[in-house]
Amino acid sequence: MTALDTNILVAIMVESSSFHKEAVEGLENLNDDLCTTPTNIGEVLRLLTHPKVFSSPLKITKAISALADLMSCYNIRILEENNNWWKLLNEIAKEIPGLKGNEIFDARIAICLKQNNVRRIYTRDSDFKKYSFLQPIRLS
Repeated sequence: MTALDTNILVAIMVESSSFHKEAVEGLENLNDDLCTTPTNIGEVLRLLTHPKVFSSPLKITKAISALADLMSCYNIRILEENNNWWKLLNEIAKEIPGLKGNEIFDARIAICLKQNNVRRIYTRDSDFKKYSFLQPIRLS
């Protein structure tokens, strides 16, 4: 199973993205079951509706509908997440000293993937290289 990171989901959904074509082609070449995390879902909806990210952001109902269509089209599963994910940050902090700020969101994603035995993530984010248990599949 391969996880899809927020930046890939957004690139696939936003046709004007400079990475749209490459993200779609990469997704079609994965030839694997696909998943994402609850954190990624929240991040996607945040970005699609954010006026500082898009000059014409979507209303939340349209963003939810567009995301639901994408999830259905590619049969993307949303993984279950342990409610105590935040307690596991101590383990991650041993591997990534100085973990802080926005890195917490990537750590949360990584924890969810590890708990669901997902070892690959399709992403544009080089920070996932920090996690020894993950193999990032990079979109350049």
